[in-house]
Amino acid sequence: MGHGIRPEVIAAANSALPFGTSFSPCPLYMNNAHLEPEKESSLQIDLLAWYEVNKRNVFAGIGLIVVVIGATMIYRHMQEAKVRDASSALLAVVQPGRGEEAKLDAAKLVAVAQQHAGAPAAVHATLLAGRELFAAGKFAEARAQFEKATSERNVLGAIALYGVATCVDAEKGGAEAIAAYQSVISHPAGALVSGQARLGKARIHESLNQHREALALYDELGKDKDRDVAGNALRARASLVKAHPELDKPAAPPAASLTNALKVGPAPAPAAKPGQ
Repeated sequence: MGHGIRPEVIAAANSALPFGTSFSPCPLYMNNAHLEPEKESSLQIDLLAWYEVNKRNVFAGIGLIVVVIGATMIYRHMQEAKVRDASSALLAVVQPGRGEEAKLDAAKLVAVAQQHAGAPAAVHATLLAGRELFAAGKFAEARAQFEKATSERNVLGAIALYGVATCVDAEKGGAEAIAAYQSVISHPAGALVSGQARLGKARIHESLNQHREALALYDELGKDKDRDVAGNALRARASLVKAHPELDKPAAPPAASLTNALKVGPAPAPAAKPGQ
């Protein structure tokens, strides 16, 4: 019989130990070349006894892992179920309308958003509720709905900001609306509504008699890749220039530059008379 504890026994013991611990045989036994067979057998019996005593803890640890994995799977399933339920609830409100421009029930959309908060469909419901309230002329209520979705970091957040800007434009206009449209233009995911926001900004400049600023935006948007945006910009530009033909002429130089150009220098000194 060989000396010391056989590797397979140590491996068996280690496999039964709780995570993070390992079996280390006593160096005295490992280094004793004259270990008696009776002592080796006794140590093996001790190891088996240890396993019998502790296997309940080992199985409990394995069971805990199974419970954690199971809980994770259940959580994911519940999340997926939550998303499905929210989508179904939204479709139940939207489908009867059959079409993007169909009139929807704003109160039902708000209810869907509240009952399924946290689900993607809830954000969609909030934006649709804002659209319906805006169409009904309830700008303050519409703005309140749009503001709920402005924290989204994706295109939905940019759309929500655009909704807020249109409400501010309808209620107040002026510099506050220009700033609201600018927040849409500056949004990282605002490309989808940036053109419409710049059109809105240009219209406000025009209403404030800031015709040059409006014209510059219309000229820029006339080259936009979005045909609808470009077409609207070109039509607005034509209307603006028709009302103010002077805009088609180059802008006059600033007053300071004109003054400098016409500035008369000092008169030359009179010539000296002969004999002086």
